[in-house]
Amino acid sequence: MFYEDINIVKRETITNGAKYDFFIYDMLSLEKKHSNKKYGKGETVISKVKNFKMLDDESGEMLDVKLRCSKKLDDALDGIEPSESKKVFNKCVKELEKKGLVLV
Repeated sequence: MFYEDINIVKRETITNGAKYDFFIYDMLSLEKKHSNKKYGKGETVISKVKNFKMLDDESGEMLDVKLRCSKKLDDALDGIEPSESKKVFNKCVKELEKKGLVLV
């Protein structure tokens, strides 16, 4: 099930001769919402956390989901004091889980 307020893109690729489909979810708007606009702007990267799946309505398969987040948030998660950034990231993930994202 897709919601109009989320920004998700399906990518279809071939990796090592096998078809590999996945979703990329852009969570910058959620970062802004949960961090009082501290995160959610500037350069983006694919998060190192990659253990999510979501149901593809077209194929009926559970596809991998890669989260695109701000580089600032991703760097803060690996920083000296990651507690604030982890809270923001976890709030974003909780909201996504309500919309069909599955933590594997």
